Amino acid sequence: MFLNFSSFKDLASNSKIRFLIGFLIVLLFQIWSTYKGEGVAKTHDSFHYLKTAENLILNYDFIQKDAQPYIAWALGFPFLLLLFKDSVFLNLLCILGTYVFYFDLTQKLFQKTIIKWWVILAFASATPLYLIHHFVWSEPPFLLFLMGCVWIFYYFKEANTNQKLLLFCLFGFLFCAMRNAGLYFVIGINSGIILLYIFPVLIKNKVNLVNPFLWKNIYFKSLIYFSFSSIFPIFLWWLHAKIKTQGNFNTIYNLALRTFSEECLNYGDILSRWLFPPSIPLEIRFFLLLFFVFILSLLATRAMISYFSKTNRCLCPHERPLKNTKFVLFIFWITFFYLIGMLLSRAGMKIDAERFLAIIYPFLCILIAFVLDKIKLKDYLKYGIAFLWLIYPFLRTLKNIIFWN
Repeated sequence: MFLNFSSFKDLASNSKIRFLIGFLIVLLFQIWSTYKGEGVAKTHDSFHYLKTAENLILNYDFIQKDAQPYIAWALGFPFLLLLFKDSVFLNLLCILGTYVFYFDLTQKLFQKTIIKWWVILAFASATPLYLIHHFVWSEPPFLLFLMGCVWIFYYFKEANTNQKLLLFCLFGFLFCAMRNAGLYFVIGINSGIILLYIFPVLIKNKVNLVNPFLWKNIYFKSLIYFSFSSIFPIFLWWLHAKIKTQGNFNTIYNLALRTFSEECLNYGDILSRWLFPPSIPLEIRFFLLLFFVFILSLLATRAMISYFSKTNRCLCPHERPLKNTKFVLFIFWITFFYLIGMLLSRAGMKIDAERFLAIIYPFLCILIAFVLDKIKLKDYLKYGIAFLWLIYPFLRTLKNIIFWN
């Protein structure tokens, strides 16, 4: 007997069904990608990670005496390679773990079932995510711990705040231990906490910096503890590397030979490829990307103005702006800050752009879903276009997996 419409609707709204379908797609694509590539692929960075992990076993030290010293990378990833060898199983755990955090977060942030389906399928068909999980790179655990950090932050102000604060700081330490670019996220997260979670409290309650009320605030405590736990270990490692190499310590982010405008075009090319086929001329793709960024920024600005105006008018502590809108603004801020930091530093080679950008793909999916929810169009039109667009990343992922090498 065929399912009637109400039964199908109940099935579609079932969160367990959504989770399972997305999980199985991610699992299938990741296993297929690894099998098609005959294991994980390796680049210049990969060999340094693996060599350092080997050196840790043999000599109990990071600094290699007979090769290029391991000083230009964060110190955490080689430790994971001690446990997971060439990272086949590690990459699988990372992409599935990232999906679990992402799934729970998106189910809380959006109310409409159709948007919940879209964000899950957008993640499951994401070519950039399968790209970084195809290599022996530090991006997979970095993204896992970063997503865990953002996920646990969402649950602040609920029960067991001390445990959540501990997890928040632990995730911050872990993602910074994976990549030096974690510093951009630390600064973005801290400034986002100040702008969206602390500054409104100061305004609404007329609190100053010496008021005990502020020091007991969970967001203020997170700002202090998170900064120390995430940044301090990095500087200890840099100091250790500088001493061990007798002053021949190059800065982590030497500015590349590319100009700022060239890097903008480079990153714009990659980001526009995520939205539109590369067969479309770059000029057209770049224009459409700028238009999308303009719409996203406009909606974020309107939401932020509304947030602060409601905060100023609010007299009752129970009448506060919508938690989810504020959190999406927080995601917008840290994503924007990371992009600006990468554009200014111009780190890595030109071919590294998609690798560096891939870690913000889940956050961009959340922001696009926010635009879909807020934009004033007929539902059948905007969601019809959104789901038809999913065909493009799905086919792109299939093509890339088939031609992995």
